[in-house]
Amino acid sequence: MMVKPSTILEDDGARLKRRVIRRRTIPLNVSPALAVVAVAATLSIASFVFFFANGMTNVYGDGVAHVNIARKVVDSPDDSLWQRYMQIGSPWLPVQTVLMLPLVTNEWMWRTGAAGSVISMLSFVIAALSLYQLAKGLYRNEGGSLEEALPLLSVAIFATNPSVLYLQSTPMTELVFMAALVTAVYWLQRWIEEQSPKRLAAAALATAVATLARYEAWPVAALSILIVAVASSGDRIARIKQLTIYSALVAIGPMYWLWHNWAIYGDAFEFLTGPNSARGIYLQNRASLGWSKIFVGNAALDTLTIATATAVCVGPFVLFIGAAGFVRWLVGERKTLINSSPALLLLVPFFFHVLSLYRGEIQVFPLSAFGLHNVRYGLPHMFGVALWAPAAVLFFKPPARRWAVAAAFAVVFLQYGYLASEGPSQLAVYQEGYRNGVNARPARDRAKVSEYLRSNPPSRLVLMNTGALGPLVSQGGLRFSNLIHEGSARWHQLNNGIPGDVSMVIVQEGDPLDLRLNREPALARDLAREFQEELSVGGIKLFERTAN
Repeated sequence: MMVKPSTILEDDGARLKRRVIRRRTIPLNVSPALAVVAVAATLSIASFVFFFANGMTNVYGDGVAHVNIARKVVDSPDDSLWQRYMQIGSPWLPVQTVLMLPLVTNEWMWRTGAAGSVISMLSFVIAALSLYQLAKGLYRNEGGSLEEALPLLSVAIFATNPSVLYLQSTPMTELVFMAALVTAVYWLQRWIEEQSPKRLAAAALATAVATLARYEAWPVAALSILIVAVASSGDRIARIKQLTIYSALVAIGPMYWLWHNWAIYGDAFEFLTGPNSARGIYLQNRASLGWSKIFVGNAALDTLTIATATAVCVGPFVLFIGAAGFVRWLVGERKTLINSSPALLLLVPFFFHVLSLYRGEIQVFPLSAFGLHNVRYGLPHMFGVALWAPAAVLFFKPPARRWAVAAAFAVVFLQYGYLASEGPSQLAVYQEGYRNGVNARPARDRAKVSEYLRSNPPSRLVLMNTGALGPLVSQGGLRFSNLIHEGSARWHQLNNGIPGDVSMVIVQEGDPLDLRLNREPALARDLAREFQEELSVGGIKLFERTAN
């Protein structure tokens, strides 16, 4: 039987049309998780470009120090691998430093702080994805459109928060810790749902990374071991095996850090009691930090202070919704709470900060009118807000929940709009860094010395302590390889005086070099005989060699 040419053409046309339709619909089947990653990455890059273009990404003194520590490792004047490793120092934990090592080899990324910003940005995307997956599991039984809408609300609360978008553009450690924390909680929750060795190992390794990012993760790690002990299934041998494996992997972080401090300083608790620890810095600056005594031993005030810091970062209305949602979730899960217990680990950093404030180990002052100090400590607590705020929708009856979701999104964006209404430069987390790292008198003094160094680069080596004066290196055009500083081998060989290849000495009143000059006659003699003071700004003095 003959087929008409027109019929053949019609069949070919129909097949072609079906192929075109299939090709057009394929891109629409993007997984929500991939969409979250794409949106988070877009927000991350756009925010960094904005803040970097306005000179806002590297204003924290701690941020400059973080990048400088990584640069010390790769730009050490000593060839010894151990000497390079020692530059990691204490008390800051090493994860961010290690991640930055390939990036700080680039001169521009080091001096601008962009090397640290890239790590924070990647952490932001990971945190957004892990939070979405965690919330998706938490609300998977709500059914209908809520099953997708509530996790997206969680991500929106986190990923569009102005304070988060600013901090993820900086070389600070908050986002690295937050990413490791929520990833660890997510995998521990997945393990409770299906207790496979791979999920348990993933949770343990993420927790170990968190313990090497910030100390807030140490009590999280301890309590997570308790959750594994209680939630493990199987016979006694299987439960013991799971607990042993998990505990051993989690302990890698803290045990390594105790060894690190012992190997370098001879004291495993150098990070806790040493001169550069939070306690040591407080003792050195108690005159200016005397106001913080009112927080010591005052549990109610300490709780209110950390809650206020969280409200400053997240917004009071969003915080209220989060608290209400937590109550609703807790009531709904009370009979099977162990099955959702990993999520409760997100609350641990809040109580850790309250306890630290109570003991006088940290100082927090979150009110802009009276000065800002460590207000960013409120930022990690927003994970609990972001995770549980959607549960507030469940207070409403099913027919009204769709409108409640829309209202929640509206409150979040109106709140965030208000936080940024005076401009991003007025965000408390930016003002904290700007006031203390740019506009404070010591910072202005360092900026003047940096300007002099750029105009008058040293001809040979520079002798200086790079603790408080570290910003002079990256901002003044210096290199760690051309310094004799506290981390170099030659620093400990100055007993016979200032070496002949040193052309400049920079000292700050009260710093370790200043103390050595006052304590060791040979150093004081050489400085007086062979150097002339060229610049004195505040407590910083710069000397240049006049005789060979």
